[in-house]
Amino acid sequence: MKITGVRTHLLTTQWIDDPSFPNSAHSTAIIRIETDGNLDGLGECTWGYFAPDAVPAMVAYFAPVLIGRDPLQILEVTRAICDDSVWWARSGAGRSVISGIELALWDLKGKALGVPVYQLLGGKVRDRIPVYASGGPALWPVEDTVRKIEFYAKRGYRAAKLSTGLFRMPPPAADRQARLESVRFGHAEKLTALEGVFARLRREFGAAMDLAIDGHQGGVPNPIPVSEAVAIAEALAPHRLRFYEEPLAYTNLDGYCELRARSRIPIAGGESLCGLDQFHPLITRQGVHVIQPDLGFVGGLQETVRVIHHAEAFNLSTAIHTGASMGPSLAASWHLAAASHSVDWLEHVMAAKSIQDAILLDPFTVSEGTVGLPSAPGLGVRLTPEIVARFSFKPDSGERT
Repeated sequence: MKITGVRTHLLTTQWIDDPSFPNSAHSTAIIRIETDGNLDGLGECTWGYFAPDAVPAMVAYFAPVLIGRDPLQILEVTRAICDDSVWWARSGAGRSVISGIELALWDLKGKALGVPVYQLLGGKVRDRIPVYASGGPALWPVEDTVRKIEFYAKRGYRAAKLSTGLFRMPPPAADRQARLESVRFGHAEKLTALEGVFARLRREFGAAMDLAIDGHQGGVPNPIPVSEAVAIAEALAPHRLRFYEEPLAYTNLDGYCELRARSRIPIAGGESLCGLDQFHPLITRQGVHVIQPDLGFVGGLQETVRVIHHAEAFNLSTAIHTGASMGPSLAASWHLAAASHSVDWLEHVMAAKSIQDAILLDPFTVSEGTVGLPSAPGLGVRLTPEIVARFSFKPDSGERT
């Protein structure tokens, strides 16, 4: 079997399945590897969420390297495209496109052998996987956040993640595509308000709901200093959070190390890091307790396995990041979680469930805080003409800071 072509499908969807999210358009890039064996494979690159219009040309760049190769030789093919783009694709957008191509190769190989991808990774290590609801913004007033967590609890989630920022929902009569309004607080006011939100959640839900928080500092222009992150961690420590994600910029490795040493909440991060080389200093200097690789960005499935194994040597666990995943990348994360002991959490953005349900062959159904294992061959994904038409692409629909 030989690769005969590589194509990009751009899709756009409204995130309508979580009422606490604005009904805004989000896009993704699905990469299709075609062969002469009547089989194809589907992958997804996270870069398509941010700059979908740029992805097709980048994928086309790799076509001459891919065509004619044996798609079942995943490591050989991936090495070839990495070597061909070593000057410009060691990280960032280029590495994300490589991730999508690599995931498509895994999907194709699983289909060719008639087994789910987790079987190619050594087989399952569990029958159910812990999942948390990726809730995006923490809402103000606090009653809106209580309703948000109730929404997740009624749908089977037993863990949820909120933001360190507090936001107001648009008025009920407003267009749901309106942006959330950031609530401006002084330093002391913000700490008091944030602590009040989690104190209220603990009163409402007790210990039955695990909670986490996301600082989102890995991709903002003016990230907070370590002193502020320490203050946030200290204010929220009594409420027994599972982790504090992206508290600082990744350029502030010393800050991560200081925060990890001082925080009573486990520190997490890594969603926008590429490759083992970028994770290496964060892991070896133990700047976090939990790593969060994104399969559609880090370099693909095999690169994520390398990162996880490296973290295991330093007694770090993994919470796989899927915040921009709408199909194959979510599926690949699901398979990896099934085959890895050290994956503690699989993130799930329920707001995108409509497009996920259309693309995933196995239903991603959460019950008692966990999801079962996928069973379809490959990654268990599909992309029919009907799906492409239903989620027709809207140009310039990438998310911006």
